[in-house]
Amino acid sequence: MKNGEEIVEFFVIENMVTKAMSQSKKELVNDLGMFTTYYIFDSVDIIIRQYYLKYNQDYKLQYVFEETDYIELSFFFGKHIVRDVLNGKTNRYLPFHCYLGYLQCGSTADVLFEKDAVYEHLDIYLPLDFFNEWSQYDETIAEFTNAIKNNQSYSLVKEVKLTQELLILSNVIKTCNYKGIAKEIFVKSKVLEIVSILLNEKEVRVEECTKLQLGIKLTVEDEVILLNVRDFIDLNYKEFYTTEELSKMFFINEYKLKKGFKYLYNLGLFEYAQQRRMNVAIQKLEAAKHTITEIAFDLGYSSSVAFSKAFKKHYGYPPKKFCLTDI
Repeated sequence: MKNGEEIVEFFVIENMVTKAMSQSKKELVNDLGMFTTYYIFDSVDIIIRQYYLKYNQDYKLQYVFEETDYIELSFFFGKHIVRDVLNGKTNRYLPFHCYLGYLQCGSTADVLFEKDAVYEHLDIYLPLDFFNEWSQYDETIAEFTNAIKNNQSYSLVKEVKLTQELLILSNVIKTCNYKGIAKEIFVKSKVLEIVSILLNEKEVRVEECTKLQLGIKLTVEDEVILLNVRDFIDLNYKEFYTTEELSKMFFINEYKLKKGFKYLYNLGLFEYAQQRRMNVAIQKLEAAKHTITEIAFDLGYSSSVAFSKAFKKHYGYPPKKFCLTDI
């Protein structure tokens, strides 16, 4: 089996509900890179997986979509844009955005991956009839359900920003310690909550993006500067810089810095820096090698109390309750 075929087979969705459920993840390492799948949740109709991918070279993964029993809801994380050519049409999938849709059987995709880029996404697989009961009340949902019945590709949600509320819900699902039917009811209720938020955010986003695009124009030079600002924040996440300080450091006016950064990266400067710090915090908590106080000072907070408040505001629960036993 070729390496590319091995990767495609590795990511085929298998339902573990009939298995012992002792396996929490699976890994693949070959000449092309390293790949990990975490088993977050399995039930008869809903499956949730989290994926980590890193390629050792620029690579185009070719894939043919076979008949499926699922609608796919994807949360894209990380810093890198995922690009593909789907049935001849070029698409992009932005970091910290959600996509929900159905792909017809026989669709072909060339997915493009960059060397050494780390890709992370959480996928929720919903049954094909998931939206049927609401189709009589909403024209867009009716179009979506009809497309599925006729085996036609359709995007119900596209490029909706991952809000803090959605991030909290995804983490609540991943860290749920319930067992049996209690867990199934809990997770499904959170999935319904996510879908309701996405359908609302879809409309809100259209209005916000229209206003933002009308208020900012970026040159190529501006985009390079904003990329440098982003990289600077990534490297100096322990520091808390003001917009004024960053504006002077990178010789760009504050308005263009704030609006342009949010336009390109879909997060404000403070939100992006906070997301970076919280990602590092999660990694350190997962490693279980540091106290909360040590992590707080390492991230630049004046005290463990200040860090705990920021962590709880971001994720919805304090760091002392962080647990990854389910993954």
